[in-house]
Amino acid sequence: SKYLVEGVIRRDGSSRFPSTKKYAYFPSAAIGYRISRENFIQENFEWISELKIKASIGILGNQNIPNYPYQNTYRLTTDANGTFSYPFGGAINSGVARTTITDPNLHWESTRTTDLGLELGLFKGKLNFSATYFDRYSYDILYSPGGSVSSTLGFALSKQNTGKLSNKGWEFLLSHHNQVGQFSYDLSGNFSIINNKVLDLGVGNINQPNGMIGNGSSLFIGSPMQIYYGYQADGLFVDANDVKSYASQTAINPAAQPGDVRYKDISGPDGKPDGKVDATYDRIVLGSNIPKYTFGLNIGASYKGFDVSMLLQGVSGVTNYMNGYAGIAFNNFGSIQQWQIDERWTKENPRRDAKYPRLELVTNAGTPNTLLSSYWVLNGSYLRGKNIQVGYAIPASVISRLHITGIRIYASGENLFLISNYRPGWDPEVGTDSSPSDDSNNIISSGSYYPLLRNFTFGLNLNF
Repeated sequence: SKYLVEGVIRRDGSSRFPSTKKYAYFPSAAIGYRISRENFIQENFEWISELKIKASIGILGNQNIPNYPYQNTYRLTTDANGTFSYPFGGAINSGVARTTITDPNLHWESTRTTDLGLELGLFKGKLNFSATYFDRYSYDILYSPGGSVSSTLGFALSKQNTGKLSNKGWEFLLSHHNQVGQFSYDLSGNFSIINNKVLDLGVGNINQPNGMIGNGSSLFIGSPMQIYYGYQADGLFVDANDVKSYASQTAINPAAQPGDVRYKDISGPDGKPDGKVDATYDRIVLGSNIPKYTFGLNIGASYKGFDVSMLLQGVSGVTNYMNGYAGIAFNNFGSIQQWQIDERWTKENPRRDAKYPRLELVTNAGTPNTLLSSYWVLNGSYLRGKNIQVGYAIPASVISRLHITGIRIYASGENLFLISNYRPGWDPEVGTDSSPSDDSNNIISSGSYYPLLRNFTFGLNLNF
């Protein structure tokens, strides 16, 4: 058990690909070296109970796409210009048309993962530590780059093998357990860092006027996925002179007035601010919905039948976007929240840093104030007390006459506290799970969000 070697090769097949591309091979291999088994470690460093270095590399495939997107199909239906109809035999008859360009060479998407790691155990396993560096490289990504192709093409685009993505980072684990007399305790924590970056979009590599390369809305080379791409807010207009003297907002807010969001003039055709704000040159990446840091902590202890455990969990380096009913007052002529009333801009209190603009009715199309901007993008970092439990096991000597082998009473609480700078009443963890590129699936913005419950449980365990 000093030298460890493992290898796997798998052959996967899927009918979602053409028959010539149905199967693919995916190999992987791992090696390890337990240095702690060497004599010079055992003889000179008795306090080292485990020391291992390890490495692995492997490839896995992905076929999570709709069924048979490589097949050419014809539609008997309507499009934006009317029905697919043709004059035939002196009458108008329904016809069919091909509306999507397909890729006959569609094949498996692949992800190659490389890991380098260290495992360390000290003092007979009382203290354990591991660190792993990972590099996950996805290529031949199955993606439909329709947003990067002009509508003058006249066709939609089906799934293609286009694009490359990188996920690199670190994972750390640290644990300690010990017993002193009748008191024992366990501590374990985890911390991970991930850097997500789009490397290539294939067909979607479009040079944008502002110098970025991507589809112009949600994917850009060098940026992470699940981004928020919008305007940089600079507080609110406080009065008419402020509106007049600031960079022109006419292109995105033709009738700007006090209480509206001020959008920064970031650039122009010459690569420098041009005195006006527009969608072409003045939008930037405002953040990503993917957490950069993820962490957790488990704590447990026991003493003379009493025991306590606690689980903390959180993320950092993540942004969330509260739009729709969650962020916008009178959205679709709907409701308003207390914080929006209390923190809104008013003529009597024209604060530039007010947390909400002037009140207005908002249709489904939105208003200039509800444009995606840093004003609505929030810091989604949080620390949550996921679970705390306290219990007591009655000594066996007390219950031996009852023909019961064990009695334990306990009380636990879930979601007892949350530390964050989020909007009152909303859960940043739910925001982390939603996708900024598809508001139709965002349960927060749709108003169907149900608040996370705080649960208290009291119980009794009997063993016979």
